[in-house]
Amino acid sequence: MRVVLAVFLCLAFFCQASAAYEVDVNKKIAECNQFIKNEMPEKALDFSSQLLKKNAKNRDVVLCKARAQLALNLFSEAVSTLTMADLLSNSPNEHMMSLAMLGNAYKGAQQFAEAITSYQKSLAIAKSQMNKNFERIAYGLIGEAQTLNNQYDDAILSYQSALKLGLNDNERADSFEHIASIYNLQKKHNQAIEYQVKATLAYTHYGDLDAQANAGLELGLYYMNAGEYGPAEKAINKILKLAVDNGGAYWEAKSSLYLANLKIANNQIAEAKTLLERAQKLNLEVGDAILAESISTVLNKLSK
Repeated sequence: MRVVLAVFLCLAFFCQASAAYEVDVNKKIAECNQFIKNEMPEKALDFSSQLLKKNAKNRDVVLCKARAQLALNLFSEAVSTLTMADLLSNSPNEHMMSLAMLGNAYKGAQQFAEAITSYQKSLAIAKSQMNKNFERIAYGLIGEAQTLNNQYDDAILSYQSALKLGLNDNERADSFEHIASIYNLQKKHNQAIEYQVKATLAYTHYGDLDAQANAGLELGLYYMNAGEYGPAEKAINKILKLAVDNGGAYWEAKSSLYLANLKIANNQIAEAKTLLERAQKLNLEVGDAILAESISTVLNKLSK
């Protein structure tokens, strides 16, 4: 009887210790992921590396390490980490997510063929699980990698597949925009305008200010590239008004930059300079480095 009691007590102690360990590990994993959310990838990388010294086969910790590496642009290292994460995956959904992230790492490392293969494996699992939402996401990821790999026709087919799976206007607008962008790269202006019009209309109904403004300015750009300056000016002015009415200094500045480029195309240099100076002044409120560089580049060209 004493032996049975001793064994029971040992088992109870073991179960309590095991449960406490699980709670502690889960707490540390949550802490690691919080570092990522707080944009502190260096801390996440160090923390996850320390945790993996104690348990190298904890998939959640491996994934946190991979997310940190991706955030730090350590893409080659992330490929190795995510290959391990996939080996540690036990369910179709875990494999699907690991392979998608592995594709992201390959894409970051500019290994586009490998990225496409990884995304396609993830897509195959999504199809087998009848996960239509992730299927749409996977087609989009494949399309992006194909675009970066200059496989434009294949990319359009991928985005069209994603388009068929879109459940709302925002999802469909995203596919419309990507297709328009690819046609623009191919200098197929009519098709680019056609799909960007569709994206703009979709975002007008359901998109936020940023989505509407970006779509509208891209439409103006595609009209400009096609030499249709009247519709281009109308599209850009529409976004300029939207920005002014809603207090969007960034989009007001960017609209002014686009209008300036249009004026330059029409050889209206004085008007272009005025718009660029206005854009520069507005961007001082915003402090966007990329926009500031774009404005300065055009101004410097006009000064030569």
